[in-house]
Amino acid sequence: MGYGRTTLNGIQPAVADVDRFITTVDMANGDYAPIGNAGAMPEANTARHVTLTRTFAAGADTPGTVLIYGLNLAGQVITETLTPSAVDATLVEGTKWFSKVINITSAGWAIAANNDTITFGCGADAIIAEGSGTLHGIQINTTANGTITVSDAGGTIAVLPVNVAVGTFYQWDVNWSGWLRVVMAAASNITVMHSGSNALTYKTS
Repeated sequence: MGYGRTTLNGIQPAVADVDRFITTVDMANGDYAPIGNAGAMPEANTARHVTLTRTFAAGADTPGTVLIYGLNLAGQVITETLTPSAVDATLVEGTKWFSKVINITSAGWAIAANNDTITFGCGADAIIAEGSGTLHGIQINTTANGTITVSDAGGTIAVLPVNVAVGTFYQWDVNWSGWLRVVMAAASNITVMHSGSNALTYKTS
């Protein structure tokens, strides 16, 4: 059986990037554009949740809703509707895993006195596959600088120790389900060999 591969270099996942896609702009109905970083997540071949943060002006506006349109790791079009918080400067995080954000549009917003502002970014958690499949193994490309934790929706699959030598290959051939995540506590370089993401049933909010 053939496997795909995802190479991770650095600390995975990195910190949240709250303004990766749209820096602070006035809230308005319609599309927010342009989408920063071409809509891509910080690491290639990963997916994250989309976040938004609404900041009040004098007199809170009616926030309406925001539709996120993009792709998942299987290349499917997915959408998610987010509602900005009624609490000033509060971050709202979605639940769907986007590998790319294509468009962000708002509807139902109404001004009170001055424009509230809004920012769009991504959360810290990142996955490398979604659906279900097989984790074949992990190749250590440089000596591990920290622990490496591998998990799926069911919990931890393995924790690799600090200072694993370059060239070490861990083979598991275990099933993963929901999503596959690899978190490196310090900057390292590894290649994860796994089956790819499945096409999922959700396509709308």
